Amino acid sequence: MKTLAMSVSALALSASVSMAAGLDRSGQSIAPMFAESGTFSLSFGSVSPRVTGSDALGNNYDVGESYTSTTLAYTRSLTDQIGFSLIVDEPYGANTLYNNAPNASMLGGTGATLGSRGVNMIGRYQISDRFSVHGGLRVQSINSDVTLNGLAYGVGIGAGVTAAVFNAGGIAGGPGAGEPDLTSELAAGTVSSDVATQNAALAAIDAQYAGNPSADIQTAMVNNRDTFVANGGYQFEAEKDWSTGYLIGAAYEIPDIALRLAVTYFSEVDHNADTLETNAIAGLNNAAGNVEFVTPSAFNLDFQTGIAADTLLTASYRRANYQDVDVVPTNLGSDLVNLNMAERYTLGVGRRFSDALSGSVTFSFEPEGNDLVSPLGPTNGLRGLSVGARYNMGNGTIVSGGVNYSLLGDAQADVGGSGVADFTDNSVLAFGIQVGMKF
Repeated sequence: MKTLAMSVSALALSASVSMAAGLDRSGQSIAPMFAESGTFSLSFGSVSPRVTGSDALGNNYDVGESYTSTTLAYTRSLTDQIGFSLIVDEPYGANTLYNNAPNASMLGGTGATLGSRGVNMIGRYQISDRFSVHGGLRVQSINSDVTLNGLAYGVGIGAGVTAAVFNAGGIAGGPGAGEPDLTSELAAGTVSSDVATQNAALAAIDAQYAGNPSADIQTAMVNNRDTFVANGGYQFEAEKDWSTGYLIGAAYEIPDIALRLAVTYFSEVDHNADTLETNAIAGLNNAAGNVEFVTPSAFNLDFQTGIAADTLLTASYRRANYQDVDVVPTNLGSDLVNLNMAERYTLGVGRRFSDALSGSVTFSFEPEGNDLVSPLGPTNGLRGLSVGARYNMGNGTIVSGGVNYSLLGDAQADVGGSGVADFTDNSVLAFGIQVGMKF
């Protein structure tokens, strides 16, 4: 059982000190569920990302904001077969800020803060000494603040407004009989930094509409872009919303060799949040609205086995379906999130050096996806190393600590399907500590 206790500590620690893909923060670990009855633990992690990049205008960005996270867990056996765990964590989060002048950079003023709280109530039934099933209720809250600003968003969002005004007849030369609506792409092209693209857009507009309105459209685009960046851009606030979901899973164990294979499925959680939107171009100021969205379904696989005396091999896989997450505010009309499916693999070794001291080394890997990513999370893939230690103080208290260093994959921040800033050679450094007590 000493080896088994060491493995639980190592798994919980690795979840506390690593930066994950998408919006993942805790990794939704269920490791505390396998702790001895009466175990209470508190985990604290501090994460410091280095996420730097540049745009074609010569601006340098440093957008990674440091953050902390905490996890509380309590496990109790009610009978030889039935037990429960309460896990309180921070499943999702975001802290990003482009601290540049909006009128002189592609993304200056853009930023996001997302907070969450998860309360997981899990029951476990031991079918035999080797098989068990678990499941329970997940209650979670989400709140967020997002600002989109800078010349890239000024053009992108301004193009939609310009096209809508032109098509409604608000700009001279609006579509006549048989003439198509102006697209956002053509409107944006009139202020492209690429001269060939700009000239092609102007020519296409004049060829499409009687009256040659390209100059008026270009003037409207310039005015909308400048108004946008000078007046705070687009701002979105979603009030805290609580909602529920579920988790279900099973485990197979051979206690004599500390083998365990556990699989857990986490359902989507539906949210419905009250919102406020401000759009400097459209003249909206704290326009009240509502947005429906989901937090992603996910699948966790956790494995461990003894491979030698006092030595444990650990491995895990997590998949979170962020591609199913869409946050489309009423007035913006497009997705704020734009994330891909997130995957993480880990492989580690734990070693008990004495009755009091154990250590672990864990490698983490997240595969790269599309090079074009959301500016609110401009990284693509990860390779990391965590080193941890655990000390049994002999009075029912166990203290664990660890450090993680990860290399973050290169990516391009995407606005409207085009890369507007390059992020390369980035990393994250994290520290974690966990205190466990048995009552």
